[in-house]
Amino acid sequence: MSVAEPLRHKGRLEVHIKAQALANYTSQILSNKKVFDPEIDEDLIKRMKNCAVEIYVKAWQANKIRADTNSINRIMRYNLQEEAILLCDDLHASIGIAKMRFHLRSKRMKFWSGQITEVRRLLQAWKESDVNRYGQPFAVYIGV
Repeated sequence: MSVAEPLRHKGRLEVHIKAQALANYTSQILSNKKVFDPEIDEDLIKRMKNCAVEIYVKAWQANKIRADTNSINRIMRYNLQEEAILLCDDLHASIGIAKMRFHLRSKRMKFWSGQITEVRRLLQAWKESDVNRYGQPFAVYIGV
């Protein structure tokens, strides 16, 4: 018997699956030279691709850190989660520029932006779940 989608439990790795899908989609559409002509703005293309890949990589790295072992690990994990979230914002801003530079269709932008928004939402929820579970991390300042 199947379970209706709204009643399904979300998997713990959902954020990683969606981040990987975002990286793959971004890489795939950016490789279309007819739409994303490198002669128009090669740096912007590279920036968007790097952002999407880094979102996935930082989420993966954060997942590999055991936050329950010590406060240093907790801080490292939290920082990686934060960096991934900020990269989502960076990618959103970059595709806004790309829309004008490459004259992208709104339909493509809506889908792409939706993927970024979903990954950002999942990253934020994961980070907040960690804060609820392990407490707010804090950095110790060592004056030199």
